[in-house]
Amino acid sequence: MTLPDTIGQLFFNQAQKLGQKTALRYKQLNPLYQSMSWKDFSLFVEEITFGLATISINAADTVAIFSQTSYLWVAADLATISLRAVSVPIYPNSSSTDLEYILNNSEAKAIFVAGEKQLARIANISEKIARVQKIIYLPSLTKREPEWDLLKAKYNMLEGKLIHLNELCLLGDELTKSDPELIEKRLKESNTDETATLIYTSGTTGSPKGVPLTHANILAVLADLPGVIPITEDDIYFSYLPISHVFERVCGEFYWLYSGCTCAFAESIETMAKNLGEIEPTVMVMVPRVLESTYTKVRNGISGSSSRAKKLIEWSIAIGEEVVKHRAKKQAISQVLKFKHWLADRLVLSKLRARIGGRLRFIVCGGAPAPVAVLTFLNAIGIPILEGYGLTETSAPTNVNRLGHVKPGTVGASLSSVEVKIGDDGEILVRGASIFKGYFKDPQATNESFTDGWFATGDIGLIDDHGYLKITDRKKDLIVDAAGKNIAPQRIECILKTISPISQAIVFGDRTKHLVALLTLDEQRAMEIAGEQGWQYEKYADLVTSKEMHQYLKKEINAKRGELAEYECIKHFSVLDKDLSVDDGELTATLKIKRSVLKQKHADKIESLYASSLN
Repeated sequence: MTLPDTIGQLFFNQAQKLGQKTALRYKQLNPLYQSMSWKDFSLFVEEITFGLATISINAADTVAIFSQTSYLWVAADLATISLRAVSVPIYPNSSSTDLEYILNNSEAKAIFVAGEKQLARIANISEKIARVQKIIYLPSLTKREPEWDLLKAKYNMLEGKLIHLNELCLLGDELTKSDPELIEKRLKESNTDETATLIYTSGTTGSPKGVPLTHANILAVLADLPGVIPITEDDIYFSYLPISHVFERVCGEFYWLYSGCTCAFAESIETMAKNLGEIEPTVMVMVPRVLESTYTKVRNGISGSSSRAKKLIEWSIAIGEEVVKHRAKKQAISQVLKFKHWLADRLVLSKLRARIGGRLRFIVCGGAPAPVAVLTFLNAIGIPILEGYGLTETSAPTNVNRLGHVKPGTVGASLSSVEVKIGDDGEILVRGASIFKGYFKDPQATNESFTDGWFATGDIGLIDDHGYLKITDRKKDLIVDAAGKNIAPQRIECILKTISPISQAIVFGDRTKHLVALLTLDEQRAMEIAGEQGWQYEKYADLVTSKEMHQYLKKEINAKRGELAEYECIKHFSVLDKDLSVDDGELTATLKIKRSVLKQKHADKIESLYASSLN
């Protein structure tokens, strides 16, 4: 497929070509999935586009989208981009501080807001976001809401600004008649170097930074993806991650439009597992936390099997792992191993795959490091996990593992349009057509991030003999112990998270003799283990601080020592009484750990762990 100059042209070309084929599937106050054709979806996008033009959205204006993932999100995005305006995605779980900052920093002229919960948050900061002229209300697709007149009366402080999506579309009717060629003219006026979207980084160390991505940046990635992540019009893509994240935006929304497949939207992240069973997709993207949860559930199921069944299952998985290792090294698979693999698949592996998703051809994983044990297991049972790497600044992927040559523990080879090299200090440097040109209104940050045309990612890594990149840590997160050794905490944290019931692990130890860790637990799994072990406790807070749980975790952590160097082993740890959260400021909107916040918040606890290490 020949790529046009802009995302808007790409979409309308596909809609014209695919016509009555199914573009998307969704739920709207109905237990059953509904379908929408490419033609009908494009007409819907056109209605919103004309509506936006009626409220004076012009080229280079910024329009924010504050919504959960849905087809309405995509329609709002495409309508904005088709007018040569710039869409600004905002995470639905963003803090009020970040919400206010992004709207003001981006100079958003309008904002799409989904559901009353999000509307209430906008109303609470309405006096601080004076630049926003219109608030376009997207109705909830999953629950009934108050009558529109009642809702408007409730939020009367937004009078003159608040407008329902249906009203916006009606406003555009007159313009449709008087200037029917408007969209076509705007698309022709567009050029590939214009900014399509302004995405704000999650801000682990301060205020979010705006990353302007041009049509050319995004289209460069789309041109590379078919040779790496092959998706056809016959595939069903399952979308549940926030589209506000560049990973889902490019590999999900934009690649769906480019490939012409069908996109099925989950009702919510909470209903993802149920919706997955209803849709039975062929392709999806996942973040490590979801993969880890899937792995844990399957592994727990195996643990409950009879001794005889367990031996057969473990034998089959071992055979699958052997095949994965051969493919990773590009080694020939012997006839004996082929037969064993065929038998293992027939008896066990195919059944394990069916539990996760019977029609899945592969899963693309990114957004954070995934534990090697999890990746190896899922690849071994026959679900290829194509772990990749990229940043907002690189328009998502720069590297992806290849089908038939998956190397767990690496993020694969680079895309053809991207150059990757390792700097003198081990930092990963990239350049190419998909790399942004600089931060929005922040020349200092831009100058600090580029050297001789190479963008410094802030990640530490190495490239193996096959050209596959391995991420070892974040440059700023590296721990230098008392002996001067550089220690990568993320690798250790990934290993710790393979221990059931650990949900999060944060390792500390700068300038000290031994490493310590703060842990959080999966509450349900922790209570299951307590029940299996016969431990007595009154409430969950008592369980996490109990001697029994501490001894159990200590034993499991010690069992992982073989995977670590002596100086990487955890000497002491403490279990927090609840999981980390965005609301408490411990995680970013993309669920990345704010290490500095936790270090400050639990300073006394960490110091006591250090003190214990000296005894």
